[in-house]
Amino acid sequence: MSLEKIDPRPFWIRWGSRDWAFFLLQIFLGLRFLTAGLGKFQGPEGLSFHHFYSEILPALSQSFLDKTFLPSWGVKLFLGTLPYAEILLGAGILVAGKNRWPLVLAGILYVALAFGQMLMGAHSVVADIAIHLGLVVAALVLAGDENPS
Repeated sequence: MSLEKIDPRPFWIRWGSRDWAFFLLQIFLGLRFLTAGLGKFQGPEGLSFHHFYSEILPALSQSFLDKTFLPSWGVKLFLGTLPYAEILLGAGILVAGKNRWPLVLAGILYVALAFGQMLMGAHSVVADIAIHLGLVVAALVLAGDENPS
């Protein structure tokens, strides 16, 4: 067992460019997921489950069912759990540090979202999702391959 010397300097002096780049991406992606998830519940009277389940979910589901071959049970299951997944991933990315799993799950979610939009022919939305996926990939690269012990 080797004892490494502890650097007493504060983190803002110790951190290099990669650390700061990862930190900024982590904050951006975490907040992006949180606001996307919470925004689906935002109605005229504030945050509301009723608004999501009575207005947002049926409208989203119908457009996917009309334009794609996806089964209705799969569409409703995916879209019904989407805001909760976004909120959990956002919180996970914000608090996970350099743990890669929330980022990997976020990347998988972005691929699934892009696939649905590809089926609908929404090319500009796919391009926007691709940008976010690129940011997730950059964050994964910056997180490095350090194995915490």
